[in-house]
Amino acid sequence: MRLSNGCAALAFVFGLVVHMDREAVAQPRLDAEAIVVGAGLSGLAAAVEMGRAGVTVRVVDMNSVMGGHAVMAGGFAIAATPLQARLGYEDSPERAYADWMAWTDDGDPDWTRFYAENSRALIYDWLAEINVEFVRVQGGWENSVPRFHFTPRGALDVVLALYRTALALPSVSFEWNENVESLVVDDGRVSGVVVRNLRTGRERTLASRHVVLATGGFAGNLERVLANWRTDLPRPDRLVLGASVHARGAGLDLAQGAGAALKWINRHYIYTNGMVDPRDPDQTLAITASNGDSLWVNAQGRRFTNEDGLDKKILTDLMAQEPTIYWAIFDDESRDAFSMRGREWIRNRGEGHMVLDNPQATIKADSLDALAAATQLPANVLKASVTHFNELIAAGRDEDFGRFMSKSAAPPPIDDPPFYAIQFFPMPRKSMGGVAVDLATRALDSAGVTVPGLYAVGELTGSVGINGTHGMDGMFLGPALVTGRVAGRAIAAAHGATREPLAIAPRPAEEPLPDPASWEPALDADALRALLGVERDGYWHFQVSHALVLERGYECAMCHSARVPFAAIANDEHKLAQAGVCGNCHGR
Repeated sequence: MRLSNGCAALAFVFGLVVHMDREAVAQPRLDAEAIVVGAGLSGLAAAVEMGRAGVTVRVVDMNSVMGGHAVMAGGFAIAATPLQARLGYEDSPERAYADWMAWTDDGDPDWTRFYAENSRALIYDWLAEINVEFVRVQGGWENSVPRFHFTPRGALDVVLALYRTALALPSVSFEWNENVESLVVDDGRVSGVVVRNLRTGRERTLASRHVVLATGGFAGNLERVLANWRTDLPRPDRLVLGASVHARGAGLDLAQGAGAALKWINRHYIYTNGMVDPRDPDQTLAITASNGDSLWVNAQGRRFTNEDGLDKKILTDLMAQEPTIYWAIFDDESRDAFSMRGREWIRNRGEGHMVLDNPQATIKADSLDALAAATQLPANVLKASVTHFNELIAAGRDEDFGRFMSKSAAPPPIDDPPFYAIQFFPMPRKSMGGVAVDLATRALDSAGVTVPGLYAVGELTGSVGINGTHGMDGMFLGPALVTGRVAGRAIAAAHGATREPLAIAPRPAEEPLPDPASWEPALDADALRALLGVERDGYWHFQVSHALVLERGYECAMCHSARVPFAAIANDEHKLAQAGVCGNCHGR
């Protein structure tokens, strides 16, 4: 039978068996029935969903390891879970839908309702099947009850569980360091990908019936972010790079090249507390920093926002400043309230604080006059702003911006030298627009018609519009997993409806494991330092992870063994063992 796009989408989503009429064409030899581009959270979810249904899946990724940006991320937004019930929080899909739609103003209603009604089954219950346990749940401005769910180590636990599950499925295989150069389109249908190995330069074509793009967003492409800026907000004077360096929007270009349309492309989740990473020689990379006791002032030295308020309101206040320059001011008593987010910043070796005692990152002075001179802020205005802030603290009521309304909620006064100033910048973190898809995650063209054979999931779709223009806690990881599963279900349904067998190329033979008795650590610190001094295409993760090894003084045997040798990983047992050491750098 034939179904309309909408009915077919819902049939796929809810797992109905749909027998589709198939085109009477000769079936070529395929490398896989489905190719997943990207081994992050959404790509892994899609691969596991299909692999469990017997679909032959080839996952290709430009990196040398799985995980994408999710290994650095936190929790999942989920409604009406057993954990909430155990903690005494009464929740329901209806309540979640109402909360989320009210917060976002313009979130996609269809996807938001689907997510509210299915997040427990598609995330919480499904992950429990592969031994992922959520251990805490916290609230947020957008939720009337806490819904932000966490595992012990954040999203890393989920990524590793999905990866281990995928490796155990005989129909799922992985290829690393493969960049997808273009999609293959035959007679209007996406039928494969052209890949180029970043280490060898070898190009080849992989044929399939379905392609799932799970390549992430474009928040790491500052030029593209500015080119697609919201028209209702002034453009910032400067942005800093706080997303993955690989979030360049390559998946958008691939999808558009195959005829797909883009939607909500000017929606970005902008963090307002990005600071320049002092270790970055180009001064473009950022880290997320905060000090809950600090006072924020603009280029004129005046306070301009509730520093502890809603992020969407802070962004609006910030963009109204001319120029959009602002500083976080605090004193020595509040020094310990300063924190940074990012696994590589959790530990601090050596004397002093790597940021607060680094003159390239933080301005420190014994007086407010000296601080003003170093920051080029008007001294009289800065001192007046600090004095007035301290008066509000003493009164226990922030009459200007409503940050605190009692003495117990107020921060300590800023009067204990030395004084600190850190310049913050707006920092694009996540994309909230991308490839247009239907409720089965099938890519749509500008007329709303499906692009045959092409699916898009995760942040590449802007998290299917659920966040609207504002962004919510857990509403990037959650939709990534859900859309990956939905795509996997859609393809599995098509696979189940196929009447004749498909000719699938055999899986490449695995290389044998080395002899454990002959393995021993091969590099000392000097040799590793020399190796890192040579830039090589396709070795990004190797460079970053081993620079951290030198910084922290790790021994080779902490991560490497005969099962994780000093060689390219070409065996599933190798891959499983390699995944087991991710927590050495990414664990909380």
